[in-house]
Amino acid sequence: MTSSEELKELLARKELFIFDLDGTMFNSLGDLAPAVNYALKQFGIQEISKDNVRSCIGNGSRNLIRRSVASGIMYGAGKTAGEPDGSKNPADHLDVRDKEAVNAILEGAGFDEAKVDEVLKTYSGYYWEHCTEETEPYEGVLEFIDWICGSESRGEGKKVAAMLTNKPVAPAKKILEKFGLLSNANAASHCAESSRDADKIFYYLCGDTTPERKPGPGGIYAILKELNVAPEKAVMIGDDTPDVMAAKNAGIDSIICLEGFGRPENLLPLEPKYTVGHIKDLV
Repeated sequence: MTSSEELKELLARKELFIFDLDGTMFNSLGDLAPAVNYALKQFGIQEISKDNVRSCIGNGSRNLIRRSVASGIMYGAGKTAGEPDGSKNPADHLDVRDKEAVNAILEGAGFDEAKVDEVLKTYSGYYWEHCTEETEPYEGVLEFIDWICGSESRGEGKKVAAMLTNKPVAPAKKILEKFGLLSNANAASHCAESSRDADKIFYYLCGDTTPERKPGPGGIYAILKELNVAPEKAVMIGDDTPDVMAAKNAGIDSIICLEGFGRPENLLPLEPKYTVGHIKDLV
């Protein structure tokens, strides 16, 4: 873990804080899991546990659905799925982060990409309707964003909070609005300058509005350009592999929360420069 003194120094010199959403700012698992299982049930697929859904999160909604469908197929066959399990034969356990293994399960069950699209559409519709029912901000995140927004009034120079998520814009915007981080009148394109000053999340890009999804650096590049911030003045705050790699690929620092949706055993080998247990450690 990064020391508190090192974190204080880091936060003091950064101007732009780019947040991930799921697993970093918000614990959204309570709404994601029911939406996933609703979609699986509509297509006759075995429902999966909340922990299994958590292991499927990352790299956007489509990958969440592909992994979840493959997991449900495995459970329906009396097998298991989730994180890597060296104690089990690969034929009996699906590592949901193994893209080729997931593809093989889907193809074997006749789930082509068109069928995946149908499941994704069903999931997306249900999730949009219910995405703020159980989702809550993690302890400390709202206070930390308030600290960022109040920097100029404290005479510390202007600091800005932004967000980059692989989640679609519709539910992401709805969540941010519910918790007072966006004004309801603000458009996703942020074309209305008069409304931007009222937003605590000053600028954001989502899975269907970013030029490139994480772990690609395109979203970070776009935010840096839009806000006219040098890379050395920016930091990505996330909880999973796409966040670490997007920051590395874009050449900016990252702070990785090890108690989010990502797994430390997957994150630590990537050697993120700064790590905390949880985002509350930054307050």
